Amino acid sequence: MHVAGKVFLGLGAVLLVLGLVMAGLGGNALDEVGDVDVEGKTVWSGQEGAFSYDGRDTLMVFVPDTVRCDEFTITFSNDSGPTETKMDACTEDGSAPEGSEDDPDGWYHMGTFGWEGESAGDYTLEANTEVNLLPMWEVVGEELGEAAGGLMGILGGVGLSGCGVCSLLLGGILAIVLKDPKEPTQIQ
Repeated sequence: MHVAGKVFLGLGAVLLVLGLVMAGLGGNALDEVGDVDVEGKTVWSGQEGAFSYDGRDTLMVFVPDTVRCDEFTITFSNDSGPTETKMDACTEDGSAPEGSEDDPDGWYHMGTFGWEGESAGDYTLEANTEVNLLPMWEVVGEELGEAAGGLMGILGGVGLSGCGVCSLLLGGILAIVLKDPKEPTQIQ
């Protein structure tokens, strides 16, 4: 087999394997999109107490998925009194909030605080169960970054695999067509 054929066959095999690995890793990254670490991203946790709201980011309200939606109550108040807080509607049977299928495992996203334009300041929270407040746009931005990274990994892996297949094909053609150079014969 000619040296050029060996080089292209080897290069094609390496590119194909790297492309498949890269696409697989990109797929794994896409699988992790939506798996929010609620406790790791929490900026405030508790059943009642005071917290300071800076007004820059909307806060998502998460509760454990053992809490029934129709029994959940929460009140935010500040110096001017209680504020209206947008909570999600419950499913027909009242066990979970609508759209809970995409919530992280073990958690329900019950609603948001700051969506209605609440002003920055100190607030008091009272709920009938422990709640976790997460910064919405920070979490959404991180999830979009994971999705983009996974998609780029898949696309890059497919492209690299395509290059590997082309190199394998070219190496096979070169192996068949090119012959090894023969030593010149000398007549004495």
